[in-house]
Amino acid sequence: MLSFKRWLERVLLVLMATMLIAMVCLMLWQVTTRYLLGVPALYTEETLRFLMIWMALTGAAYCFGTNRHLALDLIPSLLPEKAGRVLYLINSVVVLVFAGFVLLLGGWKASLSALTQMSPIMQIPMGYAYSILPISAVIIFILQILNVFLIMTGRLRLPYAKSGAGEL
Repeated sequence: MLSFKRWLERVLLVLMATMLIAMVCLMLWQVTTRYLLGVPALYTEETLRFLMIWMALTGAAYCFGTNRHLALDLIPSLLPEKAGRVLYLINSVVVLVFAGFVLLLGGWKASLSALTQMSPIMQIPMGYAYSILPISAVIIFILQILNVFLIMTGRLRLPYAKSGAGEL
């Protein structure tokens, strides 16, 4: 399971790096066409916006997988390890409920309802841009369940453990 988790995290990193490189290339193309050729490439702004949305939600999934998301760890770091595991389990249930109901169900509904709405410049269905919501929800769900299993079995340390976070 740990190897699958690492593989999935690496895939997310490669996707984010690819999107970032594409964004830089598109920005350079936009500047080149606007200031050197005098005719701006209109599709770049919209593509950059879509890539930014996809990169942010892919990054959120990666952060949940690596336990590097924004967290207040003052109270958990003061607790003994057993109580910290219980608190982590409660926190994980909240994350799973959020990922399941808000991101997955809400994102699925938003994606389906936006399939008839076209983007202004490229004329592609907006549902494609919103489809990252349920996709990231599934990835967050999988990674969070893996994290809970690995932490409860002692194969992964708590993110706020006193002896240091990370894998054993």
